[in-house]
Amino acid sequence: MSDQSQAILQQVEQARENQTTLSIHGARSHDFLLGDFAEAEQIDMTRHHGIIDYQPSELTLTARAGTPLNEICQQLAQHHQRLPTDFPQHADNATLGGALAIGHSGSGRPFLGAIRDHVLGVRLLTGSGEIVQCGGQVMKNVAGYDVSRLLAGSRGQFGVLLDITLKLMPEPERQISLGFEMDENTAIRQMNELAGRSLPINACVNDGKRLLLRLEGSEAGIASAQKKLGGEAIEPSAPLWQSLQRQSHEFFRDDTPLWRVIVPATAPQLELENDHHSLIDWCGGLRWVHSENISQSDFIHVSNLGGYLESYRRATPQTAPTRPQDVMTDIQREMHARLRQAFDPSKLFNPALSI
Repeated sequence: MSDQSQAILQQVEQARENQTTLSIHGARSHDFLLGDFAEAEQIDMTRHHGIIDYQPSELTLTARAGTPLNEICQQLAQHHQRLPTDFPQHADNATLGGALAIGHSGSGRPFLGAIRDHVLGVRLLTGSGEIVQCGGQVMKNVAGYDVSRLLAGSRGQFGVLLDITLKLMPEPERQISLGFEMDENTAIRQMNELAGRSLPINACVNDGKRLLLRLEGSEAGIASAQKKLGGEAIEPSAPLWQSLQRQSHEFFRDDTPLWRVIVPATAPQLELENDHHSLIDWCGGLRWVHSENISQSDFIHVSNLGGYLESYRRATPQTAPTRPQDVMTDIQREMHARLRQAFDPSKLFNPALSI
């Protein structure tokens, strides 16, 4: 365990005095989303790590932001517990703070909730050099305007996440995966139909060829559901979902620019101008798209469906990764600006993301 709170505070105070900027980094697995930070001094959060408090009987854990997710999962496994949803983990040393700062959730999101739904509290170092506590350590302490959850997806723009408290969940008795040969439109309809049924499903994905289901629960419940659903059992089950969570799945190894599309789960197969191929997640609500060129009409098409489209990885020279505020409504953008003014008025942190 290593508490570097004071060292990080000194670095922030020095930057304020020198009127320089700071870029916050953990495992660096999501640096491609942070824009050009070449001129900013870097805060290395991997120095600030360790589990501070773990209460298995209360299903809560507090850890420093630089703590690797693997380390947390190993500790939880000893008590047959786990993180409450699929945290993005694109590197072996991916950190808790990085996962919360990016705010993306894996395949279990429609069933298990987003990362922000499981944050009980955080300790945050602001751009004014203050260390503030937001939220609490148990659910009943979380009330009113919950800043701790607003930090999910903020990408370090409001301050340095120091410590994070999460609620946890027990490990299920059993997990299985089932596959069904199915095209995209049929898979989307089937996903939405299955989501409304009383079945122990907690992830639905279509990889372009197959509908993939993850089922978790009691032995009896899983056996009953498998009998009703049929399909081809995928053994072992866990590596498939880990490959999606870590973006090491074959789909993500394509060098073509990758786009992230959020739409209503019932939206049909995307009709884009240029050649593309997709992976559908979140029961239809998330579409990963590989395409060399996304046109303005594609943005309009996705908007007309009730969603938005963002450049994600391996962007073309003309298309930088999309910033969170680029896909906000006017009201959301105004709220974001006010929060930034309150927590980091000098725009000290991650300046490349500033409005």
